[in-house]
Amino acid sequence: MSAEVVGHKESDCGVEVFDERGNRHVITIEWDGHIQRHSQESYPHEPADRTFEEQKLMTQVEERAKLAAQQEFPDADILPAEWIPEELNRAMLALEKLHVDDFAEEFEECYRMLTNPASVPEVPEDSAEIIFAPFLVNEDDEVAYVPTPVIKYRDESGEAHYTHKESRYEELLDEPHLTKFPVTLPPLEFKDGDYEFPDGFQIFIIEHLLAQLRDVYRHVGEEPPEYCKETDIWGKPLTTEDEEYYD
Repeated sequence: MSAEVVGHKESDCGVEVFDERGNRHVITIEWDGHIQRHSQESYPHEPADRTFEEQKLMTQVEERAKLAAQQEFPDADILPAEWIPEELNRAMLALEKLHVDDFAEEFEECYRMLTNPASVPEVPEDSAEIIFAPFLVNEDDEVAYVPTPVIKYRDESGEAHYTHKESRYEELLDEPHLTKFPVTLPPLEFKDGDYEFPDGFQIFIIEHLLAQLRDVYRHVGEEPPEYCKETDIWGKPLTTEDEEYYD
């Protein structure tokens, strides 16, 4: 799939995409990422009239256009950092540069919550679903801040709850020199000797981001680079490759 920005104005930009079948699309994207228009003459205009493969391709074309626009205009807010290959590479570099002792201090709670979420007093055994463990990277590609992770769990009635609401850090997200990267994982049980804390777990988090990078390329209908293609670590929850993405 190829994509090229073909024009822009104050409110939006236009991107021309040729899909994997060679068909031409022109997409108009507003600076907040909203698709204003998707023009093409190769597939049914109504989603209900398309096959799953046609709908997937149309969606991938739009995501590829967003990526091209974001790369052309890096100051725009079209895509979050975790959907931009260059930004994910920055995140991995920041973790690679982090001394293992500093990593241990910053990510100890993340490891404990992932491997033993019930260690958090309010989380009942086997009730945790997802652990959200973001970190912020500065302009020098260094880990600048790691807030307390948050666990999503469900009570006996099925109602969802979240821990550590006091760890919110919205004021830092407005800092232009800081970029947020999420680590979003289900509870994990590592085999003895696998990804031991801290150095092994540092490698695991980097590989998790590598898997996100792999899935970003798949999300926009492109083949991932060789260096991330073979990783088998769990990456993003859903991409355009997954039928559940369209539910």
